Amino acid sequence: MTETEVTYPTLTDGDVTVWFEDIGPSRADELLKTYKVDYRKFRPSYAEGLARDMENGNWNFDGSPIRIDIEENLFDGQHRLNAVRKSKTTQRFCVIAGLPVKAYDTTDSGLARTYADSLRRRGYNNVSMRTALIKLIDRWNNGLSLGDTKRRTPPELDAVHNKNMDSINWAISNTVSTSYKVDMPPAMVAFAWWSLGQLDTTDCKTFMVGVAEGENLRKGQPIYTLRERLRNDAEERYTRNEYAHLTFQAWNAFRDSKELTRLQFPSGLVSRDNMAVPR
Repeated sequence: MTETEVTYPTLTDGDVTVWFEDIGPSRADELLKTYKVDYRKFRPSYAEGLARDMENGNWNFDGSPIRIDIEENLFDGQHRLNAVRKSKTTQRFCVIAGLPVKAYDTTDSGLARTYADSLRRRGYNNVSMRTALIKLIDRWNNGLSLGDTKRRTPPELDAVHNKNMDSINWAISNTVSTSYKVDMPPAMVAFAWWSLGQLDTTDCKTFMVGVAEGENLRKGQPIYTLRERLRNDAEERYTRNEYAHLTFQAWNAFRDSKELTRLQFPSGLVSRDNMAVPR
C-alpha cells in the first residue's frame, strides 16, 4: 500500500470524530509530533516487531484506533506509528480524535490477550507449553540463547509453529505424560523431546522415558547420571541453557554408548557458544 491522500467519511458525536485513514511515514511523523506527554514508555523491540510484520505483509488491522484527545495530543498509537515510519509502509487505521483527556486512564487497561489465547481459540490444548516450546525452537534455530528475551510477533510465532507442527505435536504429546516425573521445567522437557526427536525418535523415547521413569538403570549410565543430577539439584534455579547443556551432554554419551558418571558445566556462563550440541 502506498501513502496517498484519501478523504474518508467521518462520524461525529459531540467533540469526538471518527474516521479511517491510510497512514504512511510522513503522516505518522505528523501524528507522533503531537505525542507530547509521556503516556507510556516506548518499547523499541515491540515497535520493531510490528515493523517486521508490516514489511512482510503480516500486520493485520484489528480495529484498534489511533487515539487523540480533545487537546490534540496523541495518547494511543505511538508503537504502531513508529512501526509505520520504520517499515516505510502505509497502513490503514481507524482514528478517533476529540476524546476526553481522562480517556487515557481506561485505555489498554483490560487484560491483554496472549499468543496462548490465540492458540486456544484455534482449538489447541496445552497452549502455555506449546507457546513456550515455539519460542524455544525459534531461538534454537536462530542460534540465540534459549533465555533470549527478544519479542517475536504472533505472525512470526505462527511461522515457526506451522513449519514444525508435526514435531511440536509429537513433543507435547510425549511431554504431557513425562514432564511431571522429570525435575526440569515442563517447557525444557518439551524442548528436550523436540530437539532430540529431530535426531532419532526411537533413541529419544528410550532416553527421555528413562529419565522420567528411572527403571532398570545403574550408576554410570548417562540416563541415570542425568536423572540423579536433576533430582539432587531440584531446588537449584538453572537457566534454560544450563538445563539444555546437561541434557545434551548426557544424550551424547548415551548415543555414543559411553559411561558417564558426572555432568559438568563449562567455565563461565553457559551460552550457545560453549554448551553441548546434541548429535
